[in-house]
Amino acid sequence: MDKRAFKNFITKRSSIWTISLCMTGILVLGGIAAVDKTRRAKDEQQETEMGQVAYLEEEITESPDDIEESLFPTLAEGETEDIAQASGNIAVEDGTLQEQENGLDNMAAAGEGLIAGDSLKEKDGLATEDEEDSVGVAASAGDGEEAGEAAEEASADHVISEQVLLEQGIDFTEEDSLVWPSAGTILIDYSMDGSVYFPTLNQYKYNPALIIGSETGNQVLSSAKGIVESVTVDEETGTTVVVNIGNGYKLTYGQLKELAVGEGDVVEAGALIGYVSEPTKYYSTEGSNLYFAMTHDGTAVDPVLFLE
Repeated sequence: MDKRAFKNFITKRSSIWTISLCMTGILVLGGIAAVDKTRRAKDEQQETEMGQVAYLEEEITESPDDIEESLFPTLAEGETEDIAQASGNIAVEDGTLQEQENGLDNMAAAGEGLIAGDSLKEKDGLATEDEEDSVGVAASAGDGEEAGEAAEEASADHVISEQVLLEQGIDFTEEDSLVWPSAGTILIDYSMDGSVYFPTLNQYKYNPALIIGSETGNQVLSSAKGIVESVTVDEETGTTVVVNIGNGYKLTYGQLKELAVGEGDVVEAGALIGYVSEPTKYYSTEGSNLYFAMTHDGTAVDPVLFLE
């Protein structure tokens, strides 16, 4: 190798080494800078944490009274008195309202008691001296019209006392019998043990009464002595009369018209009550009839057991 070639070779190698050394120096300096930056950031973080700890320690060293004062500031004396006075006023108002509510409750209770007492007196034939006097006068006078008026007063709200019934001589028992209420034959018999067929309704059902076929206009007579307890109009039985005959027994007459009695009237056995009316839509197929039912203490009874 000649000198020139060797010189060129050395020059190229020197350049390569120079570049390599420069690159290495740059990398080393960059690493040092990164490490220094990381160390500085860590130092700053430690200083911040130490500052926060010192601040917390300073806050903790405050006395409990100072902390309480900071959390719950003390009210001025005037403000305390104002609050106390307001509390007292509220307490007084509450007491006044409570007393007023108690007074209203007592008045309501007293009113309910008076209303309940009046209702009981109206429903109980033994409750008032006026009723007893009216019944006594009617009985002693023996005047049928006055007796009927007394019975009507005593039968308020469709309730008749046993004493009023006894005063009028109304005392039906199991040994007594009933007068047939109207001329005719039984179309549908009483049946509470099994269902019977109703032609108009085209169905079988229980029947708590006698359906007595009778011509329109036939008389309907009272089957026993009693007091007319109610006169109503029912969709099924039409104009209907209920007669209390004593000892829990009641008779119901339905499908009536042109009544001869009113509520509170005393009716004798065999007396006219009204007339058989045209049948309601529930008995259009059966035709005109008398609906005749009997109950004892609200339970249906077969009238045939008592009819003569």
